[in-house]
Amino acid sequence: MDLISELPDPILQHILSFLPVKQIIQTTILSKRWIHLWLTFPSFEFDKNFFHFESKLQNKRLHLINFVEHTLKQLKCLRKFKLHTDFPEANSTVVVDRWIDYVLKGCVQELEIVVTVENGKRYNLPQRVFANQSLTVLTVGDCKLCPSLMDGYKLLSMKSVSLLGVFAEDETVKRLVSNCPFIQHIKLNSCLGLRSLWLCETNELITMEVQNNSGLYEFGAKAINLQAFEFRGQFQPCCINISSCKNLKTLKLSMVAITDDWFNRCFSEFPLLEILALSYCHMLERLRISSSHLKKFILCGCESVTRVDIDAPCLSRLEFSGDVISFSLNAPALSQADMELSPRIFDNPWVVKQIEFLAHFNHLKSLTLQSQTGKSVIIPQELRETFGSPLYGVKHLKLKIIKPLFSPSLKDLVKALLWIAPQPQTITIESGFGKKILKFLKTLQ
Repeated sequence: MDLISELPDPILQHILSFLPVKQIIQTTILSKRWIHLWLTFPSFEFDKNFFHFESKLQNKRLHLINFVEHTLKQLKCLRKFKLHTDFPEANSTVVVDRWIDYVLKGCVQELEIVVTVENGKRYNLPQRVFANQSLTVLTVGDCKLCPSLMDGYKLLSMKSVSLLGVFAEDETVKRLVSNCPFIQHIKLNSCLGLRSLWLCETNELITMEVQNNSGLYEFGAKAINLQAFEFRGQFQPCCINISSCKNLKTLKLSMVAITDDWFNRCFSEFPLLEILALSYCHMLERLRISSSHLKKFILCGCESVTRVDIDAPCLSRLEFSGDVISFSLNAPALSQADMELSPRIFDNPWVVKQIEFLAHFNHLKSLTLQSQTGKSVIIPQELRETFGSPLYGVKHLKLKIIKPLFSPSLKDLVKALLWIAPQPQTITIESGFGKKILKFLKTLQ
């Protein structure tokens, strides 16, 4: 007796959701019940592997395409449709046009279309996508969007739009966003055609991500309820204006040519900021961070920064990667820090600076040190006799080693860490060879 087939539809569909689409299709030959489940399946996801066959098996690929098309024709209701595929010729994309028609008629809510045409041309997303009122989430990749597609339509249900590697000019994106009055999430990644983009009338917007958009030299947004903004440039100047986003709580800037003056002006506009991340911003030199709400600060790879002054009473988490710098810290709530100290020249003067740097974090509960080989934590004997241990109050010390093949022995590492933090409750050494955790118990005298 087939007990599995006796299970309710929702349970069977949940089980099928863990299988690749090809395997789900194979189940449809078992019985009419499984065919029914396939036709009522709420989500269809086809990636490039689904349509990938050797050239001698193109007939099999065509058979599979016809099967999918036959299925989509019969669908009555569909929550999510995801298609990642490539075609050798531009005229082959008429298949995608038909499939989009079918899923739009099925009142699809989440649509993800990534189509690559191998001869270098781009698939033009049909206008009917931007006239569909059931869509709440739209993701488009490697396609082309034209301004005329956006004329005359308001997408009142749209909550999230992601453009990934598409060709779209400024006006196209402006129209798209303005046609979505209740949009909450925008993602613009690796797009071409953008130059000077200003987004207005986005009062419902909560998160925005702008990354690796070649040619974009100016970006601005007016979004009074924006809570998270992430911008990743390409080490080229880009004028960024988000000063009207007074409720911002998360700000992440990476590979952006910003100056100290720009950062100081910008930072002062966000009194509610809780998370700040600065990565590979090579024009920054000296940072002054004063905030009553900041809880997490990340400074990574900003190699021109020589000094950081932090006054943040609520700061609880700090991550730093780079060479030793001058540090001023007023953060009584700080309990956890991750450090990757990368010396340009590894000698005794640098080790002295490292000891002085680590002393700023003596009060922490937990500290993680990351090192290429682990050698940077080995303090020479003559310096141990001259300086005191910098992390006397740290209770949990972890060392992450990137290249364990060149690291000192476990005995030497433990000895070095116990000098750095003489009274730990635990010491953890983690590397490609595994993880070693040492627990230290206090004994009564």
